[in-house]
Amino acid sequence: MTWQDHSGLLDKLEAGLGERGALWFTTNPGLEDIVADELSERLSMAGIDATTLEVERKPLGFSGNVIVLLPNLDVDVERAACELRSVHHVVRPLYGFDLGPAEDEALDVIATQLTARGVPALEADGLTSFRVTSRRSGTHPFTSVDVQRQAGAALVDRYGLGVDLEKPDCEVRVDVIGTRCLVGVQLTRESLSRRKQRRYNPRGAVKSNVAYTMLRFAGLSVGRILDPFCGSATIPIEAAQVYPDLNIETSDYSERAVEGARQNVEAADLNRRIDVFCRDVADLPEHHPADRFDAIVTNPPFGVRIGRGMNFLTFYSRFLDVAAHLLKPGGRLVFLVWKRGVIDRANRPHNRFRRNHVRVVETGGIFPRIYVFEKRVDKQDLTL
Repeated sequence: MTWQDHSGLLDKLEAGLGERGALWFTTNPGLEDIVADELSERLSMAGIDATTLEVERKPLGFSGNVIVLLPNLDVDVERAACELRSVHHVVRPLYGFDLGPAEDEALDVIATQLTARGVPALEADGLTSFRVTSRRSGTHPFTSVDVQRQAGAALVDRYGLGVDLEKPDCEVRVDVIGTRCLVGVQLTRESLSRRKQRRYNPRGAVKSNVAYTMLRFAGLSVGRILDPFCGSATIPIEAAQVYPDLNIETSDYSERAVEGARQNVEAADLNRRIDVFCRDVADLPEHHPADRFDAIVTNPPFGVRIGRGMNFLTFYSRFLDVAAHLLKPGGRLVFLVWKRGVIDRANRPHNRFRRNHVRVVETGGIFPRIYVFEKRVDKQDLTL
């Protein structure tokens, strides 16, 4: 970790940054440190000293948010930030303020502050429209839509611009965190986690930034990787786009999923990198020799949107048997799990895997865990 973990960065924003710059990132709750790590790596690759970054994860307990203070903020830094694969949106914070103790006056405080301090980006030549987006954390007697309306009206009065909710020239963020408000300009028009190549997007599909995180945990830039529950092929596509030297194999038991995955692979122009096969995971040892793969990264069904009624102890036990056969000693198995106790029970009889890491991540309104297993290196025969 090259960045410095801090708290109280909202106070610094409210006090003014001087020559320093700041960025605000949104992501899935549980991935805040991944955002900081990836930003640090991107800046280092661009020749920017990342050791001076001040990072606050979950400011005021606002999960899924990261504030970063930098020595300066220029076009190169913003460009690097907008290329991150672990985030949803990137915001340039302008200023913050306290809403005061009277909750019923908070919307008036927001309007007053925006009228007085404005948003300099709305003064740009040729700009004719904007919209306000708001997210809230905490309990308030108003909604995010109320904030958007009040803030938007104040900015219309100040600048005389039109409001365009579909394709604005500028998007202003007015986020409320408890009794604090942060105003900024959103640099990303669409969520960076929404990759453009997706034609097939079934229920239960993993988000691209979560897939990216899982691939980071696999720790591979070269070698052979497998996704045996590929679904819409989010993980293989992410792997191919991020790691050009990886050898990627993927499959699914569902013919519909295989068809959709192939459509997504074609849309991403990755046909030469990714072949999608229709195979049941139990049959994979018939198609692959033992110790073939350096990592397995996958999103198996976990019984919320897909897989209801399954016997998950039997399912995970068989899955771990197959993974132990396919992985090289020391190879990693990275997968999403909803039923935590069941996966631990499935691993216990043979203890073929060491559990390296577990973390909870929010995705689609539910909170599964990313498990990182490592195949043990010993003399025990792990063949089926």
